[in-house]
Amino acid sequence: MFLLCCALLWSNGAAAQTNAPLPDHVISEFGEPPTIPDDPHTETLRSAMQTAFVDSRTNGSWTEAQASALAEIVTYDDPRVAWLISDLMRFVSSPDLSTGLATAAAALLDINPPAQNQWAVITDHLIAWDIPAPPDYLTMKRAIFTSAVPGWDRIFVEGDIDWRLVSWGGVLIDDRPFQRTDEDCNCIPAADNPDFSSAGAATWLDDDDIVFGIEVNGEARAYPRRIMEVREMVNDTIGGRDLAIPYCTLCGAAQAYFTDRLPAGIRRPILRTSGLLIRSNKVMYDVRTYSVFDTFLVSTAE
Repeated sequence: MFLLCCALLWSNGAAAQTNAPLPDHVISEFGEPPTIPDDPHTETLRSAMQTAFVDSRTNGSWTEAQASALAEIVTYDDPRVAWLISDLMRFVSSPDLSTGLATAAAALLDINPPAQNQWAVITDHLIAWDIPAPPDYLTMKRAIFTSAVPGWDRIFVEGDIDWRLVSWGGVLIDDRPFQRTDEDCNCIPAADNPDFSSAGAATWLDDDDIVFGIEVNGEARAYPRRIMEVREMVNDTIGGRDLAIPYCTLCGAAQAYFTDRLPAGIRRPILRTSGLLIRSNKVMYDVRTYSVFDTFLVSTAE
């Protein structure tokens, strides 16, 4: 059995962040959310956030200055700032620092500090409670992420992507141009116009192996899951139509998007793996324009 979703590439999906009442099951599992302030941050708080979240990444170290700044941040009792702590935790390898960050985030969220799965526990509470992003969130998040992967500088821009939900997937960006996917990369390597063989010639496949089948205008192709697990992204032309076919290994879903017949002046997008995730679903981007696509909602940040 396989899941294959076909959808139009362009969508007007809007970012979340509403004030709707929380469902009963959320309250039952996570408790009541903390009070959320709506006032802007003071210059002192912004300076502490810069020191703890950005300077620590830029300088590649966590010193007494960062520890003091984090302690000061907690005193402001603003749960919104926990989003930036969650972002920073994705790039921290030190168990002691992870514990310190998780403890600070837990204090801001008014929950017990998690002993295990610290990033997941903090982030699950933020998502479940729909905690708003702090002021100027994208600017600071962009600084944190691009300190790790400079190629993300053109990705973190305003658009219809809920940037609170974007996290690092643990891999680097695939920024190879179209038709150069045979080149080596330190990334999850997409495939452009891959070679195919007949079903009979594919003796390396077992009869019960899972394939993702696509038929367009009478032309059919099968993309073996074992190949898609390595490539995760294919740009192809089937039946005279251009398509992009991402596969998300974490959710086990393949999707097919038509990438032709677009408005005048818009080139065919060539999709690549960004190295980012939204709720454990891959975030793809157009290597030509760096527009980012959320495969979960089929929305774009242009």
